[in-house]
Amino acid sequence: MAADARSGTGHGLLLVRRSPASVGRWLRKGLVAATMAPLDGWTGVTVSEHTARSAAPYDTALEVLAARPAPRGGRPVLGFFDLQGRAVVTVQPAGVRKAQQWVVWEPRTGVVETPSLPRLGVPGLLEAAGAGRSARADDVAGVLRSGDGTPLDVLVTLLGMLGLPGRELLERGDCSGASDVEPSTRGVQMFDRLVADEAQHRSEWEAAWGGSSGGSPDGAREAR
Repeated sequence: MAADARSGTGHGLLLVRRSPASVGRWLRKGLVAATMAPLDGWTGVTVSEHTARSAAPYDTALEVLAARPAPRGGRPVLGFFDLQGRAVVTVQPAGVRKAQQWVVWEPRTGVVETPSLPRLGVPGLLEAAGAGRSARADDVAGVLRSGDGTPLDVLVTLLGMLGLPGRELLERGDCSGASDVEPSTRGVQMFDRLVADEAQHRSEWEAAWGGSSGGSPDGAREAR
């Protein structure tokens, strides 16, 4: 059984193909306190606190990190997260206007449908990981189809099959060479202000017209 993450932060890992210095600058513009480390051509990132610095509903650190758009120059970016009892694997593909892709796994069920999220297929996962020759698509698909194990077990197994680093960061939230990065207070305050302004605008619109404004806080999330 995999180890518990430090300080109860949960289990998550983002793998970015940029230098730690570049990833650190990106993290400082975000909403979560993070831990990062150089990992064999990747920079691994996880959260160092359970709660993001931003206000609710964008205050769950792992969820904020999982959904945050990565810098184009660092893509493809892979994510491995244990979220609400599910294993979530994400890929932000290289290329302009390519949406983040997701595959969600549940114990005793395997992969579950997520109509609101672009689906990540096994070929796309292998390509992003650079594992086309070392991992068999059928084996990876078999892990995702199976409902056996816990979300963390599945994530660790996939990391190994894909030949990717970062198991210690995923399991424990720490590893050799890791360093912590704090988000900019000013950036967090600006994000919170944007979300509050959008919520107020939506409320005023609905009061005036008796219906939805069609707006969404997702726009604020994308701004980060």
